[in-house]
Amino acid sequence: MKKLSFSRLRAVLALVLVAFVGLFVTACSPSGESAESSAASNATEGSWPRTLQTDDGELTLDAKPEKIVSTSTTLTGSLLAVGAPVVASAATVPNVEGLSDDQGFFSQWSQEAKDAGVEKLYENSSPNLEKVAEYSPDLIVVSKNSGDSVMDSVDQLRKIAPVLVIDYSGSSWQDVTTKVAEATGHEEEAQKVIEDFDTRLNEVKDKITVPEGSTSAFIVFGDGSGAAALTEEAPQVQILTSLGFTMAEIPEDVKGDTSMGADRQDIVNLSLENVQKGLTGDNWIAVSADDVAKDQIKNDPAFNTAAAVKDGKVYYTPGETFRLDNYSAHIMLDSLEQSFAQ
Repeated sequence: MKKLSFSRLRAVLALVLVAFVGLFVTACSPSGESAESSAASNATEGSWPRTLQTDDGELTLDAKPEKIVSTSTTLTGSLLAVGAPVVASAATVPNVEGLSDDQGFFSQWSQEAKDAGVEKLYENSSPNLEKVAEYSPDLIVVSKNSGDSVMDSVDQLRKIAPVLVIDYSGSSWQDVTTKVAEATGHEEEAQKVIEDFDTRLNEVKDKITVPEGSTSAFIVFGDGSGAAALTEEAPQVQILTSLGFTMAEIPEDVKGDTSMGADRQDIVNLSLENVQKGLTGDNWIAVSADDVAKDQIKNDPAFNTAAAVKDGKVYYTPGETFRLDNYSAHIMLDSLEQSFAQ
């Protein structure tokens, strides 16, 4: 099947970036709640039934789930990372270079899904809730918001099985991983995954030279309309901060420019005229940058007249880092290690 360019999909994503930036994910948890503190007070590892505090209220599970259906492509990565028994998952557009495989599963965990026998539930653009019931799940996982959310159908899904709702926007991948582990009885696996990442992060921290000055991280819109500045709540920024990067402040006078991010904490939408006003760092890191994004930074005056571009202080991370989970967080570390090697 012919591969779509990531830039082609990015043009669509730019219209609904608020629905698609995510992940999802960092070496430290966002302020106010650590991965450990998210544990439900009534949930003790190995004990059932257990009551969890989710992003849609309390959820009581009578037994350890054995058949999980994930209606969120983003959350599937965290489920697979802890070895949860996912039988089917929603998918994004298939065959997008640097993003998805031939089923529409994210590239970073495509092989893990195949190894686990995960089947394609449906594509996010056309949810089919009847398919969920066909798998007779004992747990359904739902994203509270973003482009893979079916939150408006939660009541219908609860007639099939208990529903775990997670709001991954602005959360660290560690917190998301911890939440799915608590719900699935895979706490030990989650702890190991997080510890392994911390070890890898410290290795990379010792091997890189953090550039002097401040750094702005952002995602370029594929339709040429501007960029999304990543805030301190963005999981990618949290990784950079943990590595020792000093992140530039996003000026208050551009934070009202949120037509595609008004309800998000992790991004600030920047129109072309506000790109340089919002990206004030001495260094720029373009997250999930494909060739089109790189070309725009190089050739569009909205970008190429900035000091960071003129001084050759622009760096890029791969397409898989668009949404962060355990797998793509490691990919981001690998990329940063290469870009900033001592």
